[in-house]
Amino acid sequence: MARTSTPWNLLPAEEFGCGSATTCWRRFDEWAKAGVFEQLQALLLDAPYEAGRRGAGWLKVKPVHTLAEWGHGRRRGWLSNLHLGARDPETGGWVMLGKTFKGLTDKMLTWQTGRLLELASDRGDWVVQVRPELVVEVAFDGVQASPRYPGGLALRFARVLRYREDKPAEEADTIATVRAIHGGAPPRPER
Repeated sequence: MARTSTPWNLLPAEEFGCGSATTCWRRFDEWAKAGVFEQLQALLLDAPYEAGRRGAGWLKVKPVHTLAEWGHGRRRGWLSNLHLGARDPETGGWVMLGKTFKGLTDKMLTWQTGRLLELASDRGDWVVQVRPELVVEVAFDGVQASPRYPGGLALRFARVLRYREDKPAEEADTIATVRAIHGGAPPRPER
């Protein structure tokens, strides 16, 4: 379902012009990358609508998941806190698995800040949203269940090893691979 600007008027995905929720999400992602939209607001069907307010039943949906945060202390002035994610081939998006600033040398922080600012799609005081085009190779001590992240998993003690500019984002590991590491099973082949 898609919500129009009139809060009580729900449209089936077909009437919104995309046939299914997955297709709508992909179309929205394309529109956002083209600068048509920045975000969607989703409202639980049983949540009350309050004009001018975003209540607990509202969810702000942004297609660009990749984020970096400005550092603090010694890392002040550098984009150092990276939000890590794995590809989700079913949605075409990314699933957040944690954050890290570990393993970064001053040289890497300088390069990373410049590169991430080149990819910036939105720049705030604390967080910079970037187009998901840069692959980072991380080491981690394990994968644990986590209610904090949408995929239900988090990387334990993740640290940056290097950037993989030789790999396009489409070749980054998938959430299925991370789930397999967590469960000890081999990853399912992607569709």
